[in-house]
Amino acid sequence: MQDFYSDGESIEDKDIKKMMDHYYSQDYLANSAFWSEAAIDKRFKIGDQNLLSTIYGDNGFYSRRRFFFNLIRRNVNMIAGYQRQNRKSSSFVPIDQKDQQLADDYTKLSMWSERREGFHEYFSQAFEGAVDTGLYMIELVNDYSMDAVSGELKADCVAYNDFMIDPNFKKQDLSDCNFIWRRTWLTKEKAKQFLPGMEKEIEKMNADGMKDGRFPIQAEYVGNCDKLFTCDQFHYASSRECILVVDTKTGEVVEWEENPDDDEDELERTLAQQPWLKIKKTRKPTTKLAILLGGRIMYHGPNLLNVDRYPFVPLLCYDDPSISSYASRKQGIIRNLRDAQYLYNRRRIIELDIMESTINSGYKYKVGAVTDENCFRQTGQGFLIPVNRNAEMSDVERIDPPGIPASMIELSRSLAEDITKISGISEELLGAADDDKSGILSMLRQGANLVSLQTIFDKADYSQKLFASLRAEAIRKNWSNGKIEKILGKKPDPSMRLSSSQKFDVAVEQGAYSTTQQQMQLKQLIYFREMGIQSITDADILNAATIQNKGEILERQKLQDQQQQQQQEAMMQQQQEQQANQRMMDFAKAQKDMASTRNLQADTTQKIAEIEETEATAEEKRTQSDLNLVKQMIELENLDLRQLKDSIDLASLIKQQQELNQVINYRTQGIPEFSNELQKINEVPNGIL
Repeated sequence: MQDFYSDGESIEDKDIKKMMDHYYSQDYLANSAFWSEAAIDKRFKIGDQNLLSTIYGDNGFYSRRRFFFNLIRRNVNMIAGYQRQNRKSSSFVPIDQKDQQLADDYTKLSMWSERREGFHEYFSQAFEGAVDTGLYMIELVNDYSMDAVSGELKADCVAYNDFMIDPNFKKQDLSDCNFIWRRTWLTKEKAKQFLPGMEKEIEKMNADGMKDGRFPIQAEYVGNCDKLFTCDQFHYASSRECILVVDTKTGEVVEWEENPDDDEDELERTLAQQPWLKIKKTRKPTTKLAILLGGRIMYHGPNLLNVDRYPFVPLLCYDDPSISSYASRKQGIIRNLRDAQYLYNRRRIIELDIMESTINSGYKYKVGAVTDENCFRQTGQGFLIPVNRNAEMSDVERIDPPGIPASMIELSRSLAEDITKISGISEELLGAADDDKSGILSMLRQGANLVSLQTIFDKADYSQKLFASLRAEAIRKNWSNGKIEKILGKKPDPSMRLSSSQKFDVAVEQGAYSTTQQQMQLKQLIYFREMGIQSITDADILNAATIQNKGEILERQKLQDQQQQQQQEAMMQQQQEQQANQRMMDFAKAQKDMASTRNLQADTTQKIAEIEETEATAEEKRTQSDLNLVKQMIELENLDLRQLKDSIDLASLIKQQQELNQVINYRTQGIPEFSNELQKINEVPNGIL
C-alpha cells in the first residue's frame, strides 16, 4: 500500500481530481434526485410528523394536526425480519469433482471469515436499507491494524447517502460501472490508522470539517464535524497489463500471477519445462482507487483488496434498468406506499376532529340570555352556563354534533388494507389474520404470498453470492499460507494460489444462524440419529442445542466419551488376546491332526509294500512250479501218447492242487485279493480232487 502513496502534486493526481470533478458534475443531478426520494422514503418509515406538510404543502390542515399513524414500518419489518430469520451461508461447489477438496477448503475459509467480519449483521442492515430505499451497498475492506501481514477482512454497510455511483450501471455485479465514490468522516487518529505510514503528513494537517457542498444529506454534513476529516474513496474502472499462459494442447488459458514465494525466473523455467505453453500479453479490466483526505490525494493505486473488482456489492429491491429516470429506476417497498399512508393519516385526523367536536360542538342563544358570554369559551367537560333570571331555558340550546358515518370508518379500514396490499404482504404474513381458517390453509397462504416477494429475496441471494466470490478472491490474494494453514488445520493446496482455482459456483443455502434455524437443525439431527445414522454423535447434537451451561455439559460428555473409549480399547485388547490364544490352540490342533494323518499314511504305505512283496513271492513260486513241470514233461518224452496224456492230466491236477494249497495259505494269512482264485478251485470237480 505504501508504494502507492502520493503527495498530491503529480500530473496523474491532478488528472484524478479532474476525473472526479467531471463525474460529479455529470452525475450529481441523477444521484441527488435518488438521494431526495430515498430520504423521503426513510422519513415515511420512521413516521416523521413534519413530513406530510413538507411534501403536500402547509395548507393549515397539517400545521394544526401533526399526527402520523405509521402502518409502513410493520410491512418493512416483516420482510427484513424474514430475511434475518432465514439467514444463509455461502458454500463453494466445484465444477469438476476432482476439485472437491479445494472447494471445501474455500468454503471453510469463507465461513470462518463470515463470522469474524460480522457479515450477516451488516448484510441484514444493507438488505433492510435496500427494502427502504431501493439501493444499499455492502463493502469488503481489509484491515491491517491487527494483522500487518495478511490483514483482517471486514464487512461494512454503506447507506444510500454515503456514496455516489455511475447512474448508468445495469449489472448487479458492477462490471459495467464506471465509478463509485464513497465519503466517510474520520478523526485524526482514525486517519492515521487508515493510512499507516502517513502519520507525519496527517499530523501536519488540520481537521477543519471541510464542507464542499458534496454529499449534502449526509448525517455528518448537517451536524457538527469541525474536528473531522473528509475521507473520499474514489474507485474507478481502468485496465492493467497481464500475461496469459495458453496451453496449446488443451486450449486452457490461465493468467500468470507472480507470488512473493516464487523466483524471479519462475516463468522462464516453467516455459522451458513445458515448451508447448505459449504466453500472450494483453490488458485486463480492473479497478483503481484514489484516497483523498481533506481534499488532498494520499493514495493512488490498486484497490485495498488487491483484486480487479470493486470491493462493493449492491443490494437492490426493485430495479428496472429500462427506466430513464435513475431516481425511479431504483425503488424500495416504501415508494409506492407513500400516498396510501398520506390518505390514511388524513382520514384518521378528520375522524379525530369529528370525535372531538362531539364534546363541545357549540351553542346558540338569544342575546342577553346568559349572564356572561365568556362561559361558552370554557373547555373540558362539565362546564356551566349561567342563564339570566328572566330568560327561558329554551333561549340557550346546544348544537348537536354530526355523527361519524359508518362509511367513513370503513374507508379508513380500506385505506389501511391498501397499504398491506400495495406492499405485497398479506395479513397471514403479518400474523394479523382474523379469520378462522385452519393452520394448514394459513401456511399455504403464507407460502403463496411469499412468491410475490421472491424477486427481492433472489436479488439478495445473488448479492450474497457475489460477495462470497469477492471474499474468496481477497483471501487468495492477501492471506498468507500460515494463516490459511492455521484456519484449515492443514497445509493448503498449492493450487489455491492459482487464478484458475476459483472456477467454482457458489451455492447460497440456509445456515444455522438464528434460534429458529438452530432448533430446526437440532430436530433434524435427532431425527437422523433415530433413523440409525451412527455418524451423528452426541457431541453434534449438544453443539446444535441452545441450552445454558452447554460448555460444562460438553466437557462432561467429553470425559464420558474418553472413558467409554478407554473401556472399548480395553475390551478390544482383551478380545485380541483371546483371539490370539484361540489361534494358537487351533494351530496346535492342526499340527496334531497333520501328524496323525502322516502316521496313518505311513502305515498304509507299509501294508501296501508287504502286499506287493507277498505277490512277488507267489509269482516266483508259480514260475518255479511251471519250470519243474516242463522238466518232468521232458523226462516223459519217450512215453507213448496215452501215457503222455495221462501225464499231462496228472501234471495239471498237481498244478491245481499246488495253486489250491497256495490260495488257502494266502486266505489264511488274510489276503482278500485271492478269494476269486479260491472260488475257481472250489469249482473243480470232486473226482479230479
